Amino acid sequence: MIRLFALLPLITFGLYWLYLRKNGYTVKQGKKGFLVIFWLNFVVLGFFTLMYFLTRIE
Repeated sequence: MIRLFALLPLITFGLYWLYLRKNGYTVKQGKKGFLVIFWLNFVVLGFFTLMYFLTRIE
């Protein structure tokens, strides 16, 4: 399951990049959006990682 967490940023960055290309924006113009996506992914993955370790039964 944790291995799949690496796909979340790749998918979200890819979708945002496609959105920029479709609407005629450059990556430089979408820089702020990439930062927002990065931090959103960081928070989501941090939460899931925390929940994984808190609910793990040994």
